[in-house]
Amino acid sequence: MVAPVEILTTFGQILAAPSKNFEMLWILVPVYLNWILTDYYQERKGTSFGNAMSNGFVAIWVGLDWTRQLATNFSGLGGAFAVKLAVGVFFVIFGLAIMFESAKAQPIVKYLGRIREVSYFIIVATPIYYNVIPINLTTILAILVFFPVWYGIGEAFDRAFGPSAGEQKEEMEKGGLGDLGKMPEFSDLSAGAGMNQFGQQAQNQYPAQYPQQNYPQNYPQQGLPPQY
Repeated sequence: MVAPVEILTTFGQILAAPSKNFEMLWILVPVYLNWILTDYYQERKGTSFGNAMSNGFVAIWVGLDWTRQLATNFSGLGGAFAVKLAVGVFFVIFGLAIMFESAKAQPIVKYLGRIREVSYFIIVATPIYYNVIPINLTTILAILVFFPVWYGIGEAFDRAFGPSAGEQKEEMEKGGLGDLGKMPEFSDLSAGAGMNQFGQQAQNQYPAQYPQQNYPQNYPQQGLPPQY
């Protein structure tokens, strides 16, 4: 049985692995930056299909780098090599599936293609492919045990800092005057369509309070009344 202290120590070694092989920084630094910025500024309330497609491409790129490392450091067939190859190929296929399903606007990609999950598995698996962290039961347990912890830290970070300036502006535009508060474009006004659309929106927004008056049919249609 693996002791909790050993699992904690192994996870710490995974995070500190770039200090033993600086070559992996060219993968991990962009992944860290992309994770922090995208998670807060674009995916604080969930990912979009466009973001999921971009995250799928990141998974493909990293999976290809993992397989490149296997080919570069190939020292013979074995169980560890087979597992690494299988995970690398799976990650490439996973990225392709995310991009394909995002193009079809399938809701599942909003859960599988979020940058927080994709970045986590990239960060913890890359040291294994660069032969800094061995692949064994302790490593696998450390990755699985700390995934919810990592996810919770990211969620707490987003909640603590609150919405970004861009998100606040979007919320104000949605919760303000709505479509009525958006003036029509000049090009629409020149064609008369913008003003018609604006007037129709105002009519729908504010019903007529003064009903049309019905005048007697014998009232003169033109000119002044007879007494004048």
